[in-house]
Amino acid sequence: MYKGTVHDTAGQRGFIDAAGVTLRYAVTGEGTGMILFHELGGSLHSWDDVVPLLATDFRVLRFDQRGHGLSEKVRGPFGMDDHANDALAIADAVSLSGPFWLVGAAAGAAAVLELAARMPARVAGIILCAPSLSTEGTRRTYLEARSERAVAYGMRAIVDESLERSYPEDLRIDKRRFEVYRARWLANDPVCYALANRALIESGVDDAIASIQCPCLLIAGTRDSMRPPDYVQSIVGRIRSAQYAQIDCGHLVPVQAPGELASSILRFTHASGATSQHKDPFNEVRA
Repeated sequence: MYKGTVHDTAGQRGFIDAAGVTLRYAVTGEGTGMILFHELGGSLHSWDDVVPLLATDFRVLRFDQRGHGLSEKVRGPFGMDDHANDALAIADAVSLSGPFWLVGAAAGAAAVLELAARMPARVAGIILCAPSLSTEGTRRTYLEARSERAVAYGMRAIVDESLERSYPEDLRIDKRRFEVYRARWLANDPVCYALANRALIESGVDDAIASIQCPCLLIAGTRDSMRPPDYVQSIVGRIRSAQYAQIDCGHLVPVQAPGELASSILRFTHASGATSQHKDPFNEVRA
């Protein structure tokens, strides 16, 4: 079986064949390694407006999780452990220095916890944005029904209902940003999207929370109806020395509030001793 890595001439972006699945990645900046995990149905582009602000202090790796973006459209089931393994494979291929900082958005936070719990020596700290860690009851039923409808009728059949939850009308102030996100979301492969929903449904990382010992910041969106602040705060009390912050946004924190998110990440990592020089990108964005 072919196993290889294809970089551009600068080695900053490309594709890697990891465990028989081709994954797209991009690397930006210099310094300590940081790996970004996007939300269910997202892609590395979910971090487009965050990465330039983090790259002043970190060498930032982002990637299209299997089945998403330009990574391979698989047909077999996968789980959060696969996302964690894929991230490590890319990090090793591009010689990302560690221990790494891990940042996960929504369902991507479950992959972050999987990696942090399983390989603590390789993780410097974690940031969980509007974390989606488990599903039960009506939420599980909703995800199952959404998956079946996507496979049967395509992504357009579920786009309005799904984005009304994660990107409601009152947060679509920047119309172009919303339309670009919606277009990327519609480009998802329906079968892979259903598999990603199944990975979240079957995720067992909620049980690993108590084992987390590294620095941890949990960020809630004040207008997030899917994982509201009280849900995020309930997780804080289960992680040793975890800190809490909230940002005026909905469920898609990196897309809806990139400047504020980058500022929160840099403040937290700086306070944890990750960087010797700290810049506040939020002040730069507001200026």
